Amino acid sequence: MLALLGLLVPLAIHLWNRRPGRTVRVGSVRWLAASANRRLRSLKLEQLLLLLLRAAVVAILAVALAGPAWQRPAPPARGQVLVSPELLTSMNIPSVRPLVDSLRRKGYEVSRLERGFLLISAEEWTALLAPPASTDSLGTTETAFLWARAEQAARRFAERPVHLLTSARLADLQGTRPNLPPNLTWQLIPTADSGAWVQAAAFSGSDKLRLLIGRSDEEKTTFRATSVARPAADGALTVPDLSGLRYETSPTGQVVVRLAADSAGTPVQRAAPRLWVYYAPDQAEDARYLGAALRAAGSGLLVPPVITVSAVAPTSTDSLAWVFWLSDAPMPAAWKARVRQGLIWWQQAPAPGVATTASFGPPGAEALIPLLRRAKATTLPPSATVWADGTGQAVLSRRAEGRGQVYKLHTRLNPAWSGLPDSPELPALLLDLVQPATPSLSLARNDYRIAAPAQIQAAIQPRLAAAQNAPQPAAKPAADTFTNLRPWAVLLAGLLFAVERLLAQRRPISSSVSTA
Repeated sequence: MLALLGLLVPLAIHLWNRRPGRTVRVGSVRWLAASANRRLRSLKLEQLLLLLLRAAVVAILAVALAGPAWQRPAPPARGQVLVSPELLTSMNIPSVRPLVDSLRRKGYEVSRLERGFLLISAEEWTALLAPPASTDSLGTTETAFLWARAEQAARRFAERPVHLLTSARLADLQGTRPNLPPNLTWQLIPTADSGAWVQAAAFSGSDKLRLLIGRSDEEKTTFRATSVARPAADGALTVPDLSGLRYETSPTGQVVVRLAADSAGTPVQRAAPRLWVYYAPDQAEDARYLGAALRAAGSGLLVPPVITVSAVAPTSTDSLAWVFWLSDAPMPAAWKARVRQGLIWWQQAPAPGVATTASFGPPGAEALIPLLRRAKATTLPPSATVWADGTGQAVLSRRAEGRGQVYKLHTRLNPAWSGLPDSPELPALLLDLVQPATPSLSLARNDYRIAAPAQIQAAIQPRLAAAQNAPQPAAKPAADTFTNLRPWAVLLAGLLFAVERLLAQRRPISSSVSTA
């Protein structure tokens, strides 16, 4: 308000700088004195537009100093319906239409349960309701996708009711289960109830093809190995209870077994993997235990591996998948190059080691495996722990080198070092290592087991009875939005000042009075 007093300044200047009176050519002092006195006595406002412009410039600058802002009330908080991407592209999306339409009429917004929670407009929702083309399996995204996204949605919409609609597949609910707030409602939508696929394939001899057939339904996933005649050329494969299977050769020479609806196909393993166990004389007993465990593990593979246990070291030109190096000697330079090309190397702890009282408990084991000695603590290259003892120290670690890997057993397969040689768990532990890697995404997209609703409800924290009876605090209203108008006020003042300067420079032409 004090700044508005500045309006008196242009008014005073305007009155003082009045246009001078007209010159009277009569040469009379009496007339000149009268003209001067009239200027002081008659303070009339002239050039009113110029005065108003100057006053407006000062008034707008005064308002700009006050920091004007446009206050807009925040829109009311609306509930959220979040639909998972795999459900949006499935055949089951029309089945959730009545529920979603009902929630939309109540003011809920519909968004995607993905990064950014992108809003689905009414037109897009109508287009999504058209049934997509039928597929044998649903796409699956990252591991622990739904748990992580549900937790993120609960944090983002903490003050609103949130309704999640996702598929009921157990494969989408892997990972750590978070604690979710009670404002979240999670509904599982059943998808396709069963499916079959080829998990692995390999040649067996010259005339057989071994297939590992996977089957999954709402309750379980099972695998069955079967053998069929090896086709002489590309074409259909006849497998009981699995139609649409084809045998194909790619332009690169890779043979694949493909279901009609599977664009990727399953590559066929051409030969049985070869494993070589080399041992130094002081580790002959370790080699005997390791060879027996590998043979037991090989019976669980689609094609049993070829295992060689020898005191003679293999040559770097041998076609091997694994080398078990039971010797204190370091890895030869020639084998380092092979590892970078894809070979897998195994080496155990060197003698003499140090005593320990730790134990190792594999998942599902009935008894702990004692560890009696382990390798001395040394600085090792960065590696990942594969097996860990009860104290968290690595029993088996792995590090990648090029396309291959190096496994380091921090104890030995010797009764004087550990209970691993006598453990019935050793073949199963080795089987997990030597079997061909199966992409987890490929296995998950064919897993049709469904999650129990109780598993979801256990993650949502219930309100305490006392809290339910107590009056709930009102949700905090969203803050109003303010738009700063000071830059616009300064811009307007500048424009008016420019107009004022143009008008001020246009002086009226004095009219001269000619004498007769």
